[in-house]
Amino acid sequence: MRLKLSILISILVFGFAFSQSKEVLAVVENINKYSEAIDKDPKVIEYRFEVKGKDKTILYQYSKKGNEIVKISREWKEDRDNYTNTFTDYFLLKDGQRVYATQNIVYTNKSDAEDMGGWKCIFWINKSKVINMTSLGHGKTELDDWDYELELKDNFNYMLKTVKEFDKNRLAKIK
Repeated sequence: MRLKLSILISILVFGFAFSQSKEVLAVVENINKYSEAIDKDPKVIEYRFEVKGKDKTILYQYSKKGNEIVKISREWKEDRDNYTNTFTDYFLLKDGQRVYATQNIVYTNKSDAEDMGGWKCIFWINKSKVINMTSLGHGKTELDDWDYELELKDNFNYMLKTVKEFDKNRLAKIK
């Protein structure tokens, strides 16, 4: 009897875990399809601007479909002794909410301009929570104390505020 009960409980637990995975995979697939549709949509218009800081210039890019911001990214370089780090943050939005994000660092050798390596992390987001994540290379994912949820939220809020301010000023100049 115990064996039968154990088998039944195992089937239920693994069945539930598998159904959760199928649900997550379905959301990920829908996000990927949405991303492809936005990339191909001729109604999406792209904008660029730079923010000059004390020691770096950050290139912002954002895309709008009508009045809705659907993509935001930023990129900047930091020089080190023999190499340059290029940092990139990217967010895809749907109905004003984050649904997909990437963080990327590329290390480039200054002497021959060859990429020495890098790190990239991809996030699929549903209801403001990361539901799936993939990491390639060596980077922040190896740190035990990295709070990617908080970092994504903070980066997104800052980037969105910066883009909205630029866009408001851009529209004011048109009028």
